[in-house]
Amino acid sequence: MKFCLATSAMMALMMASNTVTGFTVVSPSMPTASTIATQLSMFGGAGDAAPKEDDPEAMKQLEQAAASMGMTVEEYNLGMRARNRLTEQLDAARVTAGDDRVKIQRDGNNPPKFLEITITEDGKAMGQAALSKELCASLKVASEDSRKKRADSQKDMMAFVQEEMKNIGSA
Repeated sequence: MKFCLATSAMMALMMASNTVTGFTVVSPSMPTASTIATQLSMFGGAGDAAPKEDDPEAMKQLEQAAASMGMTVEEYNLGMRARNRLTEQLDAARVTAGDDRVKIQRDGNNPPKFLEITITEDGKAMGQAALSKELCASLKVASEDSRKKRADSQKDMMAFVQEEMKNIGSA
């Protein structure tokens, strides 16, 4: 796998440092969580910042966006709410893989917005080859567990959409 290719320089840096989080060396006194903000663009809309009925220009743009996708405004807004719910679920989801030597924690997004890699002194003592192998195995397990979380969240989103479509009379 591409993410399993560890360079000698990176491994040497990990072996020499106290703790490694997201491939960034941190000392024990520094926070160990590293987050990266990315934007997901299902429906590409404003989400909670969607225009309200009291802004005629914004409502016209919303109607045009909905029409361009072949949806009613209610259906478009439902899609926006479903997207927001899915994003919140994936951001909040946490999966953990590894052991007391190498631990991976990530969210449900792909690629992850939150990814924390912890390598202890015992992990560093394993040696470069064994550590690389353990790191790759843990990343693979975390990725598979995250995929399961995403699938469950998507099923929840579809159930939410079906229920809401009944409420607006489009199902």
